[in-house]
Amino acid sequence: GRGPGSVLASHYLTFVSAYALVLLGEVTCYNAFGFDRAAAQAYYVLPVRFRPVLVAKNLAAAFFVLAEVSAVAAVCALVGMPISWAKLAEAYAVIAVLGIQMLAVGNLSSTHFPRPVDPSQSWRSGGLGRFQAMLLLIYPLLAAPIALAYLARYAFETSLAFYGVLGVAAAIGGIVYWVALEAAVDAAEERKERILAALGQGQGPVAA
Repeated sequence: GRGPGSVLASHYLTFVSAYALVLLGEVTCYNAFGFDRAAAQAYYVLPVRFRPVLVAKNLAAAFFVLAEVSAVAAVCALVGMPISWAKLAEAYAVIAVLGIQMLAVGNLSSTHFPRPVDPSQSWRSGGLGRFQAMLLLIYPLLAAPIALAYLARYAFETSLAFYGVLGVAAAIGGIVYWVALEAAVDAAEERKERILAALGQGQGPVAA
């Protein structure tokens, strides 16, 4: 209660949700086929195109991301943190923009840097090696449109500017996602042997 006007206190829900999204990114976005491991070969032999598989992975990730924001909001309300509909809408909007960009990056990393993940030790063995170092450069780029939206709100002193910038960022993110999806589908076909060899190093429902 000492600093209700601080940046952290004013945007607590958004900050916590964004941090949780970053933690979820490794197991939902950046290595989408890691948990499938050797079973990923089924995507190449069953009568289904690779694109719907990747989109389904993205929809599943989006579901868990939205559930994460809702869970954080519920806990904040439960412990008496000040939660308003405006703050909740802000958190969902920011996470949606950040999430679609992370999915775009994740579709490419999932087909270029696949690694098998053991569900019982996902946090210890699910690293993406050199791609994790690349994230140090990628995250500032992903966060830039969101920072620009907050800067617009501060400069114009209105939420309309904030959501206007976020809307533009979401539209651009949608285009980037579509382009990345096409590139990831192409990469999945071109790199099929390497992807299956990498994922086949781990045990799975289907023998490698």
